[in-house]
Amino acid sequence: MTGEEIAQECPMPGAHRRLMDGHAQWHRLHEDYFDPHGFRIMLNALVPNLRNVTWLLQKQKKELAGFDQWYPRFQQQSGNSEIMRWVVKSRNRITKEADLELHSELQIVWQQNWLQRVLGASAKFPPRMSVQEILDDVVRRYRPPGGTVTVRRRWVDAALPEWELLDATGEAYAQLAALLAEGHCAAGVQVCDLSAREEECVTAHLSSSGTRPHCMLVAKDDLEAHFDVLRGVQIESYNLTIERDEDGTRLAIERYGQQPEPHPGDPIASVPWHMANARRLMEKDGFHTMFVFLYRGETMVQFGHLDFDSQGTKILSFEKLANQVNALKADGVVVTSESWFAKPTRTEQELGTVLIPPRDRLDRLEALTVYAATRDGRRAGQMSLVTRGPARQTTCSDPQDAEYAVEHTLAPVLRMWEETAQPTG
Repeated sequence: MTGEEIAQECPMPGAHRRLMDGHAQWHRLHEDYFDPHGFRIMLNALVPNLRNVTWLLQKQKKELAGFDQWYPRFQQQSGNSEIMRWVVKSRNRITKEADLELHSELQIVWQQNWLQRVLGASAKFPPRMSVQEILDDVVRRYRPPGGTVTVRRRWVDAALPEWELLDATGEAYAQLAALLAEGHCAAGVQVCDLSAREEECVTAHLSSSGTRPHCMLVAKDDLEAHFDVLRGVQIESYNLTIERDEDGTRLAIERYGQQPEPHPGDPIASVPWHMANARRLMEKDGFHTMFVFLYRGETMVQFGHLDFDSQGTKILSFEKLANQVNALKADGVVVTSESWFAKPTRTEQELGTVLIPPRDRLDRLEALTVYAATRDGRRAGQMSLVTRGPARQTTCSDPQDAEYAVEHTLAPVLRMWEETAQPTG
């Protein structure tokens, strides 16, 4: 909360506190993921609590500004939401019938390269066996020939088999938070006076975007483990979100000058704008970190940078990026990066593939690349060749169109969009 935002009395304290309870319970559910009894108990508490949020709103409806406008819209959306229908039915099952019918699954994913990805069959392991222990056993048994292996634990309800339960309950929380945000807005309350809880992330803040909070996205990373088959070691990848702050903006302006106004268009139209910024950074610093910008329509909803120390961890970073794109309901992505470039050989042109990566070729050139993709199938990219002077000063050439990197590097994102496409007709 900034100094300009003054907390006001919460217009719906009962429902809002229940939602905050649900946020805290979600993290307890996450902590009990490998304890079947603890997981069942916490799930049985969380689901009815999420359902009670709407009950308390309906009970208070005569006191809520604009209730007859914003709540019916939510009801209509809920009727079309598989998750919200599941919450209603599950609450009735838990309170009137029996526990949810839970199943624990283990998924093994072998990723040989950007385009070769195999989903393994589920297998049974003791619930308290750690992911690392499971991973070691999988590699010992199956000895995959190379690439990376990922092991994931997954709890599902028989009535909602396509959804992992942390994702399902997190999605329900996000939709309810958007509902309460709309109710606060109708009452003219930007920030309400409910106190934060012990957990740093459990506050009265409400997002109107309908997307899960960042804490719910990063919490799931420890439910899977990754193994480099050839090196025989566990590997990690990191996707870091950059938070905007006044001090950081001031220092950036001092170093790079005033940033041009953001391009008003979608990711495809904004490629030249991103390239102009990337060239300024490259020529000033002599290097460029890989930055990723996520869009919903023409609005940038998140940006950050990716870190990795090998091709395997790079692929994993983009796999995690695909999950983040899905959770944020982003429909466009832009990537800016320093990279190696080499013209395809005649054989590669004939086969339509890359036999020798540019990083391993003697004729490689240094380049700055910007590439973009959208859910509706559009692609765009630019490349600027980088030259180094005698004193190591850096110069970037005029950009030229290039889409060569989109299909491979963004393969996890493109695959996720294809798998989650809404049926037509």
